Parts: sequence; C-alpha cells; structure tokens
Amino acid sequence: MKNEFKILLCLACLLLLLEAGARVFETRLSKDVQHLRELPAQAEKIRTAGKDVFKVLVLGNSLARCGVDVALLTTELKQQLQREVVVAVMHPDGSRIEQWTYGYRRYFEQTGAVPDVVLLITGRLHLTDQPPDVSDMGAFYVSNKDVPVFMRSSKVGGEDAARFFAARSSALLAHADRVQPLLFYRFVPGYEGTAGRINRSKRSDSPLPPTQGLEPTCETLKFLANTLKSTGARLVIASVPMPEPYDLPGTVLGTVLGAHALLINTGRTLPLLPDLFPDHYHLDELGAEQLTKVIVSEGHGRWQ
Repeated sequence: MKNEFKILLCLACLLLLLEAGARVFETRLSKDVQHLRELPAQAEKIRTAGKDVFKVLVLGNSLARCGVDVALLTTELKQQLQREVVVAVMHPDGSRIEQWTYGYRRYFEQTGAVPDVVLLITGRLHLTDQPPDVSDMGAFYVSNKDVPVFMRSSKVGGEDAARFFAARSSALLAHADRVQPLLFYRFVPGYEGTAGRINRSKRSDSPLPPTQGLEPTCETLKFLANTLKSTGARLVIASVPMPEPYDLPGTVLGTVLGAHALLINTGRTLPLLPDLFPDHYHLDELGAEQLTKVIVSEGHGRWQ
C-alpha cells in the first residue's frame, strides 16, 4: 500500500510540475500560442483608438497571416479614406468560423473593442459549420458569458463537455496536442513512424461523418454576422486566392447575401502565378501585396 501511495504521489507531483511548465513556457510551444495570448493587446489597439480613427480587424487563419500585408492595408486605406487607420489582427493557425466567431466575441466585442470593419479572410471551406475541437474552444475562444450558448449550439455531450472544462482549467490539457509531439518525438524511439501509421489507419477505417452528403450549414457564420450587426461593425469577406480558382459553397454565398456583407471573391477572380504559392497553399510577400491592393480597390466606397 505504501508503494502504491508513493507511486500516486510521484504521478501527482509530475502532473503538477508539467502543469506549471505548460503555464510558464506555453508561449514557447509555438508562435500560434504566442499570438493567442497577444489577442487582448490586439483588442486594445482598437479599444483605445480615437473616434476619428477607422478601425479594422483582419480575421482568419494562416491564409490571412500570409495573405494580407497589414502595413500596406493600413497605408492604402488611409489614402483612400483620408483618415487615420488602425489595423488589428486575429489569425490563429488552423482556425475557422467557430474559432473566429467566439474568439471575436471574447476578445473584441465583449471587451468593447469594436472595429468599424471586420475583414474576414477565408478559404473555400472555412465558413461552413463543422464539429468544433472542444478542447481548443474551451481553452482559448469561448468566454465565460458564451459557455451556455456554445454548449447549446454545438450540442456538446458529456464526454466533450468534460474535455471542454478540463482544457479550460488546465494549461497542460489545453496544450496537449502541442506538448505530446514535443515529448514523444524526443523521448520515444520510432514514435514518428508509428504515429504516422496509426493516423493513416484511422483515416482509412473511420466511417464517413454524419453530415456527409448533406447540404452544409452556416449557422455560426450567421451568428458572427448578427454579432457584428448588433454593434454596427461592417463585415467584409474575401476569399483568398489558391493555385486553382474556386467558388465558395452556395450556402455560404446565400448567407453572405442575407447578412448584407461585402464579398470580395478573389478566390475566383484573382488568378495568381503558381510561383506566388511557395508551399502550394499560402501566398508569399508579393502575392500578399497583390491581394491586399485588390481588397482595398474592390472595397472602395463600400467600407463605411
């Protein structure tokens, strides 16, 4: 019994040590975590801007980070609008409409940092509803005020609810997907190859999702649009170019029309050279410059 108690005590101490380490060194785990923790500072840029300053929030994921030249956007809008402009950004890697909506509400709308325009940069499938990562949502995006709304709208069950609140209270669990590879790749021989085989097996054996074949929905996009409308912020959506032109889903187009948002369909109308996509997905600096200029030009006279 004594040995069992000692083992449990050691495990508890190890977990506490790992939890403390996750809290202290979380921004070193990835640049993405650092960006998430800087969102209050981004909101502060908008909240403290003067009444005569035109305030823009660039919202999206890595497509927005690589696709929008923030300095150029600021300069071009300043020239076009003939007034001071401040631009804040929220573009966590791998995020989509669920993270954008609740993250905007948590860090911006609910703190009084309301922009004049939200410039939402999206790929082809980032605006349709998908089952959210409850751990990620609980740890970084859903505010205390929005917990009931998220639970109800996302139909979160018992197991997912436990993961949601566990990630909300524990940095170790919140960063599990980031910590696990760092530890396992370094200390477990052959982990990379084994993990790859397991993931490939899961993908090949897993059943089709329940929504496969059904018309996609955009309830979360509607929720974001209504949030912006209630505070007087304008929603501008730009589909980022890809190596091959594409169209946004019909459901998205209908939702954008119903929300009276401005759509800049550069995913279809702005063909760019393949050389501007060094990884065949994200734009390089020259591509970002071209996209930014087109967005400002297309929005001329319609930003306000």
